[in-house]
Amino acid sequence: MIPFDISTEAGRTAGVDDRYPVPGSVVAAAHRLVAARPRECRLRVVGASRGGRPLHLLSVGSGPHQVLVVAGAHANEPVGGATVVELAHRVLADPVRWAGVTWNLLLCVDPDAAALAAGRGGHPGELRGYFRDFYRQAPEDQPEWAPSVGVLPPESAALLSLIEELRPFLQCSLHGSEVGGTFLQSTRELPGLAESFSRSSAGLGIPVDAGPYDTFYWPSLGPGVYLMPPVPEVERSAPASWAVGTTTWHAPHRFGGTTVIVEVPHWTTERMADVTPIADPVAGLAAAADRMRLGVGLVEELLTVAGPHLPDGSDPLLRSLRASLTACAPLADDWDPRVPQPEAPPWPAMTAARQAGLEAWALRLPLRSAAMLRRVLAAGPSAVAAPRAELDRLIERWCAEYEAAFRPRWLPVARQVEQQINVVQAAVELARPA
Repeated sequence: MIPFDISTEAGRTAGVDDRYPVPGSVVAAAHRLVAARPRECRLRVVGASRGGRPLHLLSVGSGPHQVLVVAGAHANEPVGGATVVELAHRVLADPVRWAGVTWNLLLCVDPDAAALAAGRGGHPGELRGYFRDFYRQAPEDQPEWAPSVGVLPPESAALLSLIEELRPFLQCSLHGSEVGGTFLQSTRELPGLAESFSRSSAGLGIPVDAGPYDTFYWPSLGPGVYLMPPVPEVERSAPASWAVGTTTWHAPHRFGGTTVIVEVPHWTTERMADVTPIADPVAGLAAAADRMRLGVGLVEELLTVAGPHLPDGSDPLLRSLRASLTACAPLADDWDPRVPQPEAPPWPAMTAARQAGLEAWALRLPLRSAAMLRRVLAAGPSAVAAPRAELDRLIERWCAEYEAAFRPRWLPVARQVEQQINVVQAAVELARPA
């Protein structure tokens, strides 16, 4: 990993070889910024991770209206670290525009997870490398999501306490996807945000994701902009989003605030932007469900073979692997038109983008599981050599299938960052109190 350097525009958003910064380099950049601009910038620790790592908050400005920007919620989505440092510089460079606003930038809400994934961000043309070393937290370990499954890890508690302290009029959470397009999720409608999002996406040449499965059952406020339903409705909705209302995203509502989640892809594909209707989606839906089940079955067989040699259940990779495998069966059933779903909400009208999104999930989740099992077995005894070799073959084959199906194109980190900054700044201007 190239050291994170804030001395140039390009260096602030990524290393010179277009990689994501590691959390330590983001914190170091924040320290340098505070040293250079002590009157406008403050850095403090607002909590600690389960592993004892500090959670750093960089605050810029001193206005009465508070914005909270959260980076690092998912280990496999590292772009937010680059975004928050560049965002701090942009705010400092335009004090008139941001008069009255204090920007609070949580540099990484889950540094333990980031440490497990450090140096494993996507690189141009290296989809195989990305998945071979993949890690993403289990739901109960994800700070923003954990409250929805009834747990409150210290990272979640720190984030909720920070929201209670700041009472932000806007919270922005910085996320990413592996292969796809850019899209937004918002807990309230911000008139004008869909138009700003579209202008930024078009100007940067980033396809807009017209069918993310996360938002299948949610209202759309414009291309790629989705309205998260209120808590009671969300908790009765589809499997992919049933408990969003009890995450940290709705917490600012207690104070009249809004949360906007900004998603950008590591690699783009035009398939996610194709809104052509599909008159008869049955065959495609069944094929995606079958592909998911087949891939999961192969990983489960290898997990069983390696079982006697696995670490205990506290291992985060193993816990995440098992959670991923458990989630796959209900997802496949939800897609499969051959499986009765008497209480499910009406299936949305299918488009090529939505079909592509399901195909991507059917490839992605078994691939993620295989990658995490391969990491668990990496230092294992000779007894796991055979399943380890088979996992290598599966990862190689499935990455090739993923590339053949979606023709992914690397999106430079600077453009990922620019999209997030454009959207966050537009959301702040639209949501800020008069």
